[in-house]
Amino acid sequence: MPYASSSSKSKPRWIYDVFISFRGEDTRKNFVSHLYSALANAGVNTFLDDEKLAKGQQLKTELWHAIEGSQISVVVFSKNYIYSTWCLDELVKIMECHSSRGQVVLPVFYDVFPWFLRRLQDVSFEVIFEKDSDLHLVKQWKNALSEAASFAGWDVSRYRYAYAFWFLFIY
Repeated sequence: MPYASSSSKSKPRWIYDVFISFRGEDTRKNFVSHLYSALANAGVNTFLDDEKLAKGQQLKTELWHAIEGSQISVVVFSKNYIYSTWCLDELVKIMECHSSRGQVVLPVFYDVFPWFLRRLQDVSFEVIFEKDSDLHLVKQWKNALSEAASFAGWDVSRYRYAYAFWFLFIY
């Protein structure tokens, strides 16, 4: 079970306060590392894959457990996020947890326009598949992307200085 409760009437105690979903090649060494540091410095228990993954464990199982056990998911949409099947599978899981557990989803738009993700009829994911048998999965990805992008979030391009963004996010 991803969270523990001392009684049936009490609020769940989550394993993590925040799970960060991101495309490593786009944001790991810049935006996400700064975000993680700011959250950690503020005392927020944050899951970041290279910091909290148990060595020797199955990666997907550990990530799903972390997503299920997080009260909030911060989804950092970037240019290559939608081209990663791994990121898209994570997003589907996050949106399932939003629906079934009430997990809060906070999108951050990093070098990608929110409107682009909301208008996915123009995006073809089929190019990453070898065969057409995954069309159901494509539909799940598009639905998750569209729903997550429709939440109020932060468009990083609107902030001239990164420190202004950190201040708004943490406080």
